[in-house]
Amino acid sequence: MYLLKNILAILVLSIGYVNYTLSQNTSKPKLVLGIVIDQMAFNNLYKYESRYGEGGFKRLLKEGYNFKNTHVNYVPSETAPGHAAIYTGTTPAYHGIIGNSWFDRVSNVVIGNVADTASLLIGPKTKNIPAASPKNLMTNSIADELRIASNFKSKVISISLKDRGAILPAGKSANAAYWHDWRATSGHFVTSSHYMKALPKWVKNFNKLERSDAFLDQTWNTLYPIETYTSSTADSTVYEPAIGGKPAPTFPYEFKSIRENYRGQGTEYQLLWASPWGNTLLTEFAIEALKNEALGADEHPDLLNVSYSVPDVIGHTFGPQSVEMEDIYLRLDKDLAILFDSLDMLIGNDDYVVFLTADHGAISNAAFLADNKIETGVARIDKYKVSLHQYLGKKYGKNNWIQYFEGNNIYLNKAKINENNLSFRDVQDDVVDFMVAQEGVFSALSAHDLQTQNYEDGHRQIVQNGYYSKRSGDIVLTFDFGVVQNINPRIKIANVKGTVHGSAYSYDTHIPLLFMGKGIPKGESIDKTHITDIAPTLAMLLNVQIPSVFQGHPLGALFEE
Repeated sequence: MYLLKNILAILVLSIGYVNYTLSQNTSKPKLVLGIVIDQMAFNNLYKYESRYGEGGFKRLLKEGYNFKNTHVNYVPSETAPGHAAIYTGTTPAYHGIIGNSWFDRVSNVVIGNVADTASLLIGPKTKNIPAASPKNLMTNSIADELRIASNFKSKVISISLKDRGAILPAGKSANAAYWHDWRATSGHFVTSSHYMKALPKWVKNFNKLERSDAFLDQTWNTLYPIETYTSSTADSTVYEPAIGGKPAPTFPYEFKSIRENYRGQGTEYQLLWASPWGNTLLTEFAIEALKNEALGADEHPDLLNVSYSVPDVIGHTFGPQSVEMEDIYLRLDKDLAILFDSLDMLIGNDDYVVFLTADHGAISNAAFLADNKIETGVARIDKYKVSLHQYLGKKYGKNNWIQYFEGNNIYLNKAKINENNLSFRDVQDDVVDFMVAQEGVFSALSAHDLQTQNYEDGHRQIVQNGYYSKRSGDIVLTFDFGVVQNINPRIKIANVKGTVHGSAYSYDTHIPLLFMGKGIPKGESIDKTHITDIAPTLAMLLNVQIPSVFQGHPLGALFEE
């Protein structure tokens, strides 16, 4: 019934949007630039606004249209589901990317969201290394629809530091997805055999510049005098870890000496992801893609997707309240200004459209919240595992009743339950009742209920939007407001460092969404919109088919005359 209702809703919406599209101007931009800032909560547009220059975030705010009440409408609010939702217009219930990773019952292992052992990494020093691809994405995307509509003459290029940040926005049929390789000790941009057999000459030439090495020979100090960073906590707090052998989490960060601690471990280039130069490197690479792929140069609209990963790494490490995060945004603002100026020069400022959004936000550091008398707590996953195992052992006898339990998904051992002639649904219900009683747990929903009920609003609907039967657990958990997940059953709130995300609360779901460029009016809206509205809106702007299984709505404010 739930699936039928959604299919009927999609058919009704599709008919309405076809009529709506015909009334619009058929002029299309030559290029759409999609910018995703990993872990950018909405408030970061305004938290540092007085310190931004005129050409980056402020330009978007002044020249573009700002949807101020945009939210992620599923859980978990994580990177992979977010990037998939932006470009498919649907939630994990349909696109299948239920997290950054998930448990596979058949192979009995955890797999990555873009893992693909059948594809190979393409780039220097990557011989016979398994790569990644979009094979786990179960729907098509706006990128695919653009390619089909142009008979594959439109180009789609997608880039990020993270493989998932490049691959999932690219869809199935992109010309290329490039990401930063830190594991092969190269610091170069690489791709997958899913897209090509060899890197283009311009990518090889860019890699030869060894920009990663050049950046990691620098020192990261604050852009402005550190005493002016009044939107942040002190430079050194208990909410942050010291990295790279430093005695304290303080500026400056001498990366040339810090990287020596990581040489020979295959991780030294990932230090770039915890520095402002990770964003700068990506910006430089994006501009080279614009030039060398001649994006926006003919009558077939092109799509360039750029996902900035550094804010996510900084948030997880130091937390949203840190001086490090403030400095990252002030420097990213300058990178965006350079990128927009390049678009003006190469494409023309009336021939492109930019949208900027995020895959998710993040909660403030738990210790920081506690110190300021704001509700918080720790969901102690390992403790839950032990308690649940003991409970089921007492009720049904000692056995391995749980196949896997991590994060918010519990997978029951179906084989053991069947062998003992137990009712699978009864065991599900028992686990639900037990878990709801645990400290820090807000809700527990069984796969049976998620498959048979139609939750039309609230927390349960958000959980249902994130449920994909072939990958999700038999019980899906959500946690109380302010509660952060941690596998350590004994960690004290005072010892929690950095931040996490993934919940259905606004600190994780409220994200920026701005459009700017050809035909985009100036203005703002406080009407509630969703991350899944982006792809249908792009379809209307580009006059192409909406992706196959969309749940979002085209943003009508952009098309009003």
